[in-house]
Order: sequence, then structure tokens, then C-alpha cells
Amino acid sequence: MPYNLEYHKQMNRSHILPNMLSGARAGVYTQFLSDVILSLLLFNENIVVKDIRISEISSYYAAIASGMVASVLYIYMDPFAVVLFSITTYAFVFNLVSSKINNTEFRLRPREIIFDAGVSILLLYAFDPTAHSQYLRYTQKRHLIEPTIPRSDRTSFQSVFFIVLVSTYGFLKTQDNTNNTSENNN
Repeated sequence: MPYNLEYHKQMNRSHILPNMLSGARAGVYTQFLSDVILSLLLFNENIVVKDIRISEISSYYAAIASGMVASVLYIYMDPFAVVLFSITTYAFVFNLVSSKINNTEFRLRPREIIFDAGVSILLLYAFDPTAHSQYLRYTQKRHLIEPTIPRSDRTSFQSVFFIVLVSTYGFLKTQDNTNNTSENNN
């Protein structure tokens, strides 16, 4: 079957707004789920006494922006490229909102963003079989070939598993930053 470029353009345009709204909603959900997971990992002995520790508001702004960017880019890009852009968006918005709220200097750490994106892409490649088929499907679309690989979405379990995996990476990163700060203070 020949590739119908106009049909695909129109279909992609019709998905932008609904995807942005669902991406913003998913950003809030995943940030809250990450807060729960990190609270359990970091403060599990105090979790019965204290409530779950919620991230600062800049994390939620960043999660919403990242979710919206990812949901729009999923229409046009493969999942590995989307991870790169969504992590960059998260870091940018988080630092921007945090600098405005705390009245501090806006500063990005490009090496940290690149490293985080690389780790996330490796985790996605290693543990997400849906990403492989989506990548191959988008490769066919880029070459203007009508996709022969069926569209597949992640199950709820796969989504939660990947959130837990990335949150665990965030936990390890937080622990490393905490250890480095305490060593510098001694």
C-alpha cells in the first residue's frame, strides 16, 4: 500500500491537543508516583509516622511540561528521541521555575542532563520491548513507508515498571548527591 502523506499529516495534527492534555495529566501522575516511590525508598522507616514527601512545586511544573512535550513528540519521533527531549524539557523547566520561586540564578548543567538522558535511554532500551517496535515503526514512517509493524502501547504494568525504574535511578542519584554534600561539609 502506498504511503498517504496527506492522510498522516492530518491524522498527526488531530492528535496534538488531546495528546498535550493527556501528557500534562500523565506528568502529574508520574511525578506523584515518583514521590511515593522515592519516599518509600528514602524514608521507609518513617513512612508510618510521617506522610509521603511531596516534591517541590517546580518538579510538578517540570513534569507537566515534560509530559506535554513528550506527548506531542510521540506523534513525530521515536521513543528514544522523545526521552532526550523530555528530559531536557524537565531540567529546563525545573531549573527555571525553581530559580523564579527561590529568587536564585537560573543555571543548567548540560553534562548532568546528557548523562541522565543517556541512562534513561539505556534503561528504556534494556527494559521496554514496546520501545523497540515503536522505533521500528517510526523508522518506516520516516522513510515514507506505510508501517507494517502494528502499533503497540505499553500496558499499565509496563508504564508503572518504567516509572519505578527511573525513580530508582533518581533515588540513587539523590543518595549520591546527599553523600557528596555531607562529605564536603565535613
